[in-house]
Amino acid sequence: MIDLTKNRLPEAVEVDGNLYPVHTSFKFWLTFQKNLKNKNTPPADFDFMYTGEKPRDKIKSLAALILFYNPPHILPRSQNDGGNALDYEIDADYIFAAFMERYGIDLVESDMHWYKFNALLCGLHDTKLNEIIGYRAYENKSGKQDAYSRQMEKLKAAWELPLVSDEEDEDLKAFEAQLY
Repeated sequence: MIDLTKNRLPEAVEVDGNLYPVHTSFKFWLTFQKNLKNKNTPPADFDFMYTGEKPRDKIKSLAALILFYNPPHILPRSQNDGGNALDYEIDADYIFAAFMERYGIDLVESDMHWYKFNALLCGLHDTKLNEIIGYRAYENKSGKQDAYSRQMEKLKAAWELPLVSDEEDEDLKAFEAQLY
Protein backbone atom coordinates (compact mmCIF):
# COMPACT_ATOMS: atom_id res chain seq x y z
CA MET A 1 0.00 0.00 0.00
CA ILE A 2 1.29 3.46 -0.86
CA ASP A 3 2.17 5.69 2.09
CA LEU A 4 1.88 9.29 0.87
CA THR A 5 3.76 10.58 3.92
CA LYS A 6 6.96 8.99 2.60
CA ASN A 7 9.14 10.30 -0.20
CA ARG A 8 9.71 6.84 -1.69
CA LEU A 9 7.96 3.55 -2.10
CA PRO A 10 9.37 0.50 -0.32
CA GLU A 11 12.20 -1.26 -2.10
CA ALA A 12 13.03 -3.97 0.45
CA VAL A 13 11.45 -6.59 2.68
CA GLU A 14 12.34 -7.32 6.27
CA VAL A 15 13.35 -10.82 7.30
CA ASP A 16 14.67 -11.53 10.80
CA GLY A 17 15.29 -7.83 11.40
CA ASN A 18 17.35 -7.32 8.23
CA LEU A 19 16.28 -5.46 5.09
CA TYR A 20 16.73 -7.18 1.73
CA PRO A 21 16.28 -5.14 -1.48
CA VAL A 22 13.76 -6.59 -3.94
CA HIS A 23 12.76 -5.94 -7.52
CA THR A 24 9.86 -3.51 -7.45
CA SER A 25 8.74 -3.66 -11.10
CA PHE A 26 5.21 -4.96 -11.48
CA LYS A 27 6.54 -7.42 -14.07
CA PHE A 28 8.55 -9.24 -11.41
CA TRP A 29 5.52 -9.33 -9.11
CA LEU A 30 3.29 -10.74 -11.82
CA THR A 31 5.86 -13.51 -12.29
CA PHE A 32 5.97 -13.94 -8.52
CA GLN A 33 2.18 -14.30 -8.44
CA LYS A 34 2.27 -16.83 -11.27
CA ASN A 35 4.88 -18.91 -9.40
CA LEU A 36 2.93 -18.57 -6.16
CA LYS A 37 -0.12 -20.14 -7.84
CA ASN A 38 1.97 -23.27 -8.47
CA LYS A 39 1.94 -25.10 -5.14
CA ASN A 40 4.95 -27.18 -6.23
CA THR A 41 7.25 -24.16 -6.41
CA PRO A 42 9.77 -24.46 -3.56
CA PRO A 43 10.39 -21.33 -1.45
CA ALA A 44 13.99 -21.08 -2.72
CA ASP A 45 12.65 -20.55 -6.26
CA PHE A 46 11.42 -17.11 -5.21
CA ASP A 47 14.97 -15.83 -4.69
CA PHE A 48 14.78 -14.17 -8.12
CA MET A 49 12.81 -11.39 -6.42
CA TYR A 50 15.90 -10.18 -4.54
CA THR A 51 18.32 -7.75 -6.15
CA GLY A 52 21.25 -8.64 -3.90
CA GLU A 53 21.76 -10.75 -0.82
CA LYS A 54 18.99 -13.25 -0.14
CA PRO A 55 17.64 -14.27 3.28
CA ARG A 56 18.78 -17.67 4.50
CA ASP A 57 15.39 -18.69 5.93
CA LYS A 58 13.43 -19.37 2.74
CA ILE A 59 10.06 -19.77 4.48
CA LYS A 60 10.35 -16.38 6.24
CA SER A 61 11.69 -14.93 3.01
CA LEU A 62 8.64 -16.10 1.08
CA ALA A 63 6.31 -14.84 3.81
CA ALA A 64 7.94 -11.38 3.58
CA LEU A 65 7.60 -11.38 -0.21
CA ILE A 66 3.91 -12.34 0.06
CA LEU A 67 3.38 -9.43 2.47
CA PHE A 68 5.04 -7.05 -0.01
CA TYR A 69 2.97 -8.53 -2.86
CA ASN A 70 -0.29 -8.28 -0.95
CA PRO A 71 -0.01 -5.68 1.82
CA PRO A 72 -2.92 -5.44 4.26
CA HIS A 73 -5.67 -2.98 3.31
CA ILE A 74 -8.08 -1.39 5.76
CA LEU A 75 -10.85 -0.96 3.18
CA PRO A 76 -13.09 -2.32 1.89
CA ARG A 77 -14.37 -4.13 4.96
CA SER A 78 -15.69 -7.46 3.79
CA GLN A 79 -15.98 -10.99 5.05
CA ASN A 80 -16.35 -12.37 1.53
CA ASP A 81 -14.09 -11.29 -1.30
CA GLY A 82 -16.67 -12.39 -3.87
CA GLY A 83 -14.27 -14.77 -5.55
CA ASN A 84 -11.58 -14.02 -8.06
CA ALA A 85 -12.69 -11.63 -10.79
CA LEU A 86 -9.26 -10.90 -12.30
CA ASP A 87 -6.47 -13.07 -13.63
CA TYR A 88 -3.26 -11.27 -14.59
CA GLU A 89 -2.48 -13.79 -17.34
CA ILE A 90 -5.91 -14.35 -18.85
CA ASP A 91 -6.80 -10.67 -18.63
CA ALA A 92 -3.39 -9.32 -19.71
CA ASP A 93 -4.66 -7.81 -22.96
CA TYR A 94 -7.52 -6.06 -21.17
CA ILE A 95 -5.22 -4.80 -18.40
CA PHE A 96 -2.81 -3.45 -21.01
CA ALA A 97 -5.63 -1.79 -22.95
CA ALA A 98 -7.15 -0.26 -19.81
CA PHE A 99 -3.85 1.28 -18.70
CA MET A 100 -3.22 2.64 -22.18
CA GLU A 101 -6.76 3.99 -22.51
CA ARG A 102 -7.09 5.56 -19.05
CA TYR A 103 -3.53 6.58 -18.21
CA GLY A 104 -1.62 6.53 -21.49
CA ILE A 105 0.78 4.00 -19.94
CA ASP A 106 2.29 1.31 -22.14
CA LEU A 107 2.78 -1.54 -19.68
CA VAL A 108 5.10 -3.36 -22.06
CA GLU A 109 7.51 -0.42 -21.92
CA SER A 110 6.97 0.37 -18.23
CA ASP A 111 8.74 -0.93 -15.14
CA MET A 112 6.52 0.90 -12.66
CA HIS A 113 6.61 -0.06 -9.01
CA TRP A 114 4.26 -2.86 -7.97
CA TYR A 115 2.41 -0.55 -5.54
CA LYS A 116 1.82 2.07 -8.26
CA PHE A 117 0.56 -0.61 -10.63
CA ASN A 118 -1.92 -1.88 -8.03
CA ALA A 119 -3.10 1.61 -7.12
CA LEU A 120 -3.74 2.45 -10.77
CA LEU A 121 -5.44 -0.91 -11.33
CA CYS A 122 -7.76 -0.23 -8.38
CA GLY A 123 -8.57 3.20 -9.78
CA LEU A 124 -9.56 2.01 -13.24
CA HIS A 125 -13.09 2.78 -14.36
CA ASP A 126 -15.16 2.71 -17.54
CA THR A 127 -12.95 0.23 -19.40
CA LYS A 128 -13.61 -3.13 -20.99
CA LEU A 129 -11.66 -4.67 -18.09
CA ASN A 130 -14.09 -3.13 -15.58
CA GLU A 131 -16.99 -4.41 -17.66
CA ILE A 132 -15.57 -7.95 -17.62
CA ILE A 133 -14.93 -7.82 -13.86
CA GLY A 134 -18.52 -6.64 -13.42
CA TYR A 135 -19.81 -9.67 -15.33
CA ARG A 136 -17.70 -12.03 -13.24
CA ALA A 137 -18.83 -10.45 -9.98
CA TYR A 138 -22.54 -10.29 -10.91
CA GLU A 139 -24.97 -11.80 -8.43
CA ASN A 140 -28.71 -11.85 -8.96
CA LYS A 141 -29.71 -10.78 -5.46
CA SER A 142 -33.28 -9.95 -6.47
CA GLY A 143 -34.06 -13.50 -7.53
CA LYS A 144 -35.90 -12.17 -10.59
CA GLN A 145 -35.44 -13.90 -13.91
CA ASP A 146 -36.08 -10.92 -16.15
CA ALA A 147 -34.28 -10.28 -19.45
CA TYR A 148 -31.52 -8.25 -17.75
CA SER A 149 -30.78 -11.00 -15.20
CA ARG A 150 -30.73 -13.70 -17.87
CA GLN A 151 -28.36 -11.62 -20.03
CA MET A 152 -26.05 -10.94 -17.07
CA GLU A 153 -25.97 -14.65 -16.18
CA LYS A 154 -24.98 -15.45 -19.79
CA LEU A 155 -22.23 -12.82 -19.69
CA LYS A 156 -21.04 -14.09 -16.31
CA ALA A 157 -20.78 -17.62 -17.71
CA ALA A 158 -19.03 -16.39 -20.87
CA TRP A 159 -16.37 -14.46 -18.93
CA GLU A 160 -15.99 -16.76 -15.92
CA LEU A 161 -12.41 -17.61 -15.00
CA PRO A 162 -11.36 -21.26 -14.83
CA LEU A 163 -12.15 -22.66 -11.40
CA VAL A 164 -9.46 -23.89 -9.02
CA SER A 165 -10.29 -27.42 -7.91
CA ASP A 166 -11.14 -27.95 -4.24
CA GLU A 167 -8.04 -30.14 -3.94
CA GLU A 168 -5.77 -27.42 -5.36
CA ASP A 169 -7.46 -24.84 -3.12
CA GLU A 170 -6.87 -26.99 -0.02
CA ASP A 171 -3.24 -27.59 -1.04
CA LEU A 172 -2.72 -23.84 -1.46
CA LYS A 173 -4.26 -23.14 1.97
CA ALA A 174 -2.00 -25.76 3.57
CA PHE A 175 1.04 -24.26 1.82
CA GLU A 176 0.13 -20.73 3.00
CA ALA A 177 -0.43 -22.01 6.56
CA GLN A 178 3.19 -23.22 6.61
CA LEU A 179 4.33 -19.66 5.93
CA TYR A 180 2.71 -18.16 9.03
